[in-house]
Amino acid sequence: MSKKTMLGSVGLMIVGAGAAVAVSHVKVGWTRSDAAPMTQVAADVKPALPPPSVTQVSAARSLGRTFAQVAAQLSPSVVRVSVAKTAKQQQVPDQLRYFFGNPEGGGSMGRGQKERGLGSGFVIDKAGYIVTNNHVVEGADEVKVTFVDGKTVPAKVVGTDPKADLAVIKVDGSPVAAAKFGDSDAMQVGEWTIAIGNPEGLDHTVTVGVLSAKGRGGFGMTQYEDFLQTDAAINPGNSGGPLIDLDGNVIGINTMIRGVGTSLNFAIPSSMARPIVEQLIKTGKVRRPYIGIKMQDVTPEMSRTFGANAPEKGVIVGEVLTGSPADKAGVKAGDVIIRIDGKQIDSSRNMQNTIVGKSIGQKVELAVWRDGREQKLVSTTAEMPGETAPATEAASMPVEQHGKIGLGLQNLTPQIANELNLPRGLRGAVIGQVRSGSPAEEAGLQRGDVITEVDRHAVSTADEAMRALGQQNPNGHLLRVQRGDQSQYVVVGP
Repeated sequence: MSKKTMLGSVGLMIVGAGAAVAVSHVKVGWTRSDAAPMTQVAADVKPALPPPSVTQVSAARSLGRTFAQVAAQLSPSVVRVSVAKTAKQQQVPDQLRYFFGNPEGGGSMGRGQKERGLGSGFVIDKAGYIVTNNHVVEGADEVKVTFVDGKTVPAKVVGTDPKADLAVIKVDGSPVAAAKFGDSDAMQVGEWTIAIGNPEGLDHTVTVGVLSAKGRGGFGMTQYEDFLQTDAAINPGNSGGPLIDLDGNVIGINTMIRGVGTSLNFAIPSSMARPIVEQLIKTGKVRRPYIGIKMQDVTPEMSRTFGANAPEKGVIVGEVLTGSPADKAGVKAGDVIIRIDGKQIDSSRNMQNTIVGKSIGQKVELAVWRDGREQKLVSTTAEMPGETAPATEAASMPVEQHGKIGLGLQNLTPQIANELNLPRGLRGAVIGQVRSGSPAEEAGLQRGDVITEVDRHAVSTADEAMRALGQQNPNGHLLRVQRGDQSQYVVVGP
């Protein structure tokens, strides 16, 4: 019996067991012995609640009908995206945190063999432009799109944006109506959401849930993270499919799941995706604005050192790049940016996403806290230069909070892990800076080392590592450090 058949049999057995339990539950009020016939032992047990009224049932049916109608309108715009790529590694990556399905299963794959995968996408233009995730088509040698009527056609990649995990592909014209972007910023937590995609290759699966949260990030999966969180069930193969509102508008692109069976599902908001998609269609690439600072989140400990009436939230400027827009505007190291164009800034990620949401050449008003008072500065955004500038305003560029150890840490992303040739699946905080003459340098720590444990406690992110290193330890901190394919313990401090 094949693995697929065996799984199907198990599924049938589980359903059968569930049905048997249901029958047993119905008969719970009866007993039987060998010597006597069945007798009733529980009389007239009344329900705790009255039956639903006709109005209530009608309202519930009406809501369900609404879901069905919305899904029926948008489902034709949703497509299956099939890709093939030449395997470059001996082992197929384990995509547990993405929804990108691998119908061939995981396991070993020899170099040069074809790796196949499935994802989702949706038509955004009658000319044949289709939105999906970058990780669905990244490195693909062949891309095909299957429409709702089963017709499969080849597609070409128009442009990709790995930093936001978005991509646009194109077919020669679309036989279906195009989906429309909605306004994710206008969505309220608790509102209904509908996800449509091809989980595990099951085309046009519809699931329903609510918008669980907005502004999620810090996962280290992409450089720009401002995810919508939903509990609408999505699974491998849903990558790139739409998350829609009750008006049938796309308010998110399903991208990531955190844990299996957790209902913690994440989508790129339309407010972020729409301008990126428009640029990819127009030019095949993305140009982003920046102002040119290095920054970190303000902590309560920092705030207490700023003096009376100091801001409790914001970002503190660690460095201003010479000649950058921020430099020209008069921003200085040590300034605390608390608002941009009147919008409260609570974190580095919030700051980054706010600036990226502006246009290149746009004037922005910065409210900064300096020398015990608030000041207003005006900067003009410029185009982010090359691939080195993004790190200046990356969400995960926190510096060790107390400055005693002398480390700059950031989250270990798959891209960084690949560049450093680290073991697959490794989690931790990668060292981006080692201050000269610091305890970290004396301990032999180097840029590119990955801290996986602090005082025998595993750390998965830069924030976790910083919190652990911030704890007082008169004997110093015992770190487990991964360098390439070697792991070792190092004592830093006291």
